Amino acid sequence: MSTDTETLRIGDPHLDRSLRFRAAWRWHFYAAWFVLPILLTLASTGFIILLKPTIERWAYGDMLYLDSPAALTLSTDELIDAVLVAHPDAVVDSVVPPRDAGRAMQIDITAIDGRSLSVYVDPTTADVRGHIDNDTRIDYVATQIHGTLWMGRWGDYLVEMAGGWAVIMALTGTYLWWPRRRIAKSPIVASRRAAPRGVHRRSGAFLAPVLVYLVVTGLPWSGFWGEEIWGSVLERSGAGYETPPEPRSNPVALGERQTAGFPVTWATKRTLVPTSDGDGTSPQPLSIDEIAAIARDNGMLPGFSIAVPWDGTGVYSVVNAWPSPAQDERTLHIDQYSGDVVQELGWNTTYGSLARATVWGVNSHMGRQLGVVNGIVLGVACVAAVVSSLSAMVMYWRRRPRRSLGFPRRPVDARLTRAVIVTAIVLGTVMPLLGLSMLLVLAVDRFVVREVPPLRSAFGMRDR
Repeated sequence: MSTDTETLRIGDPHLDRSLRFRAAWRWHFYAAWFVLPILLTLASTGFIILLKPTIERWAYGDMLYLDSPAALTLSTDELIDAVLVAHPDAVVDSVVPPRDAGRAMQIDITAIDGRSLSVYVDPTTADVRGHIDNDTRIDYVATQIHGTLWMGRWGDYLVEMAGGWAVIMALTGTYLWWPRRRIAKSPIVASRRAAPRGVHRRSGAFLAPVLVYLVVTGLPWSGFWGEEIWGSVLERSGAGYETPPEPRSNPVALGERQTAGFPVTWATKRTLVPTSDGDGTSPQPLSIDEIAAIARDNGMLPGFSIAVPWDGTGVYSVVNAWPSPAQDERTLHIDQYSGDVVQELGWNTTYGSLARATVWGVNSHMGRQLGVVNGIVLGVACVAAVVSSLSAMVMYWRRRPRRSLGFPRRPVDARLTRAVIVTAIVLGTVMPLLGLSMLLVLAVDRFVVREVPPLRSAFGMRDR
């Protein structure tokens, strides 16, 4: 019997299989229209973030690295004095002691005009080698675009919604790719333009599972799901971030102290900063070099950063370099007068089981959890996302009939299977923004597209 959809009836297994294939392709197609522009943006900026060390060496190497490496001979206070001569009336925010003899000292300041600057100083001669405006720093710009499309809160929501639709695109794409008997005379399968389709299928087959993983591990960052849903789960579960008692806390979150040189981890950004014992009339506070020595004695890793106290009651906050393997996440708050560790946060002290799983995923999302292999896999995924997206656009353009948008036709029997309905309900419940957008799409389809003849024709629906 022929398997042409014009001669088969509903219920025939050949036609049912063809209709399921067409329905999956239609969902894949429309999800891609929304996802691909954002996916291209996230893949490009994600690749830049992965290559941050290489890009920084290329773009800022003359400031970050010394011409002739030497041991640190001048005190940090002397280096800060040199910075304040070059930038009068600036406020020092944080310091990054060189992790090795070949690097300059990084001192982050807020300039008199309000700009956040990273200033680099030769630790041997106190020569100011230059500064970077952190609002235009390459990795900062890439991170802002990657997280919010540089659109603030609404951009954050848009990225989160696109992540949900990317899961749908990955699931339907996997269904279309999965080996099966060829559907005879299917205009989708029997396309003559196999080259871009082959590229799209192969790159998409690799990308799909990685893309789903990146969506899942990226959700904790999102403004709605991460803060409103997952944050609440962690706080109430008893397996989140068990912050020690803070009898002497400022109403200031650690995230407010973040600078380019003082990276605050996802896990600690909302914790409150404790205070030192003292009222500002105590003896001279400890120097930054003394605090650095205390940090090393407490096992902080080379490359750690020190945020200086804002006033006479504040603490020195010390963090390991981040992003890094989750097991290395550690923050110390040190009394500026006594040098006592007032509070410690980190993997081994305050992270519960759910928190550990979350930060493990967050750091693997950034390509830092599993070393070089982690970075290579994500780098290939970024390239695959670009290749898959561009080949999809080429396929669409080549297959599009002239003087037509070329949208896929609605199947003869467009009823959704139970599996599809359950999957949609689960995804829409777990990711509420995706669920809301699904309801919006259904409403537009039912009350706009079907009621406007030109739109009904463009979207491949039969005339009534």
